[in-house]
Amino acid sequence: MLFSSRLAAIFFAVALLGWGIMHFIIGDFAAGRAPAWPESFPGKIAWAYISGATLIVAAVSIFTNQKTRLAVTCAGIVILLWAGSRNLFIVLSTLDYGGQMTNTGKSLAIGFGALLIAAGFKEPALAGPDRLTQRLTSFASIAVGLFFIASGIQHFIFIQFVKTLVPSWIPGAEFWSYFAGVALIASGIALATGFQRKLAALLASWMVFLWFLILHIPRGFGETASTNEWIAIFEALAVSAILAIIYHTSVRSS
Repeated sequence: MLFSSRLAAIFFAVALLGWGIMHFIIGDFAAGRAPAWPESFPGKIAWAYISGATLIVAAVSIFTNQKTRLAVTCAGIVILLWAGSRNLFIVLSTLDYGGQMTNTGKSLAIGFGALLIAAGFKEPALAGPDRLTQRLTSFASIAVGLFFIASGIQHFIFIQFVKTLVPSWIPGAEFWSYFAGVALIASGIALATGFQRKLAALLASWMVFLWFLILHIPRGFGETASTNEWIAIFEALAVSAILAIIYHTSVRSS
């Protein structure tokens, strides 16, 4: 069994709130791993604060269920335009299949996921799927699916790095790195194509949530603690929540 739609939305709100607060702390755009602010442009701090406030307002709107569709839609659009489109332009220009590909996948998955979550909110509460929600389920599923496929392939290309992410108390780091790569590719294909999408969303959501608990949280509080690790904590929670919403809004497995 998976989290309810409401709990998944709250998890996503926690991620939005975390990123929004980080915008004020670091004075930069944290959600979606946006490319660096153009050095020749003024207004970096102002944009960090404005976008951070947008994310915080969206998070509060989910918690309170007030004006949620508008607020979360705005947050999703900001992430897609400022992080997703710019990351996509860079990855297509440079053909960087390493970190830039990862950033692109994250920003698009989170941005489309935000739009999906926003579409599900109707007064007075999170309601069942309609035509808009179904379309956004497809968009979000494809975005997350392609991100998973790329990340799974990276597990094989960059195996020496990936296995360092496996907690030291878990034996067989290399095996689990390859296993996770296969799981990401398989679930990504299912999500992107729609074949067994509901099942893939269920399993992948639990997989990512498990990583959130045993990998990202310890790294955020341990010797590896950094701004990057805290962004990753909220990314894992957000992606797990998006997958849970995809599970609930997918009409059936096919």
